[in-house]
Amino acid sequence: MKRSDAERLRDARAFAQHAQTHASGLTADALAEAIQSRHAALYDLAIVGETLNRVSVEIKKAAPDIEWRKFYELRNFIVQAYWQIDLEVVAAVIRERLEPLIGELDTLIAFVERMDR
Repeated sequence: MKRSDAERLRDARAFAQHAQTHASGLTADALAEAIQSRHAALYDLAIVGETLNRVSVEIKKAAPDIEWRKFYELRNFIVQAYWQIDLEVVAAVIRERLEPLIGELDTLIAFVERMDR
């Protein structure tokens, strides 16, 4: 089943929000100790990267401020080099990049939904 750009964008927003719920405010050391929160946040970030990668080129061009490639690269690192994950980077992404991403996705989702009408 193929998902639309709007569905993928909503998925990315939801999983970014989940990552914040699971690990917002946790330092790298706290993430190292909080196994469930760490695993949930890593899964959420991997899904964010995967969904953003699958959004069409046309929609990506409409939102050049979104770090499309960086989120996909983070996904690749989490999935393919899981033993080298730097929890300082993960904590920083959750702390500094998810809230702006969610705001950008909200704007983009509204744009895409208007286009689809």
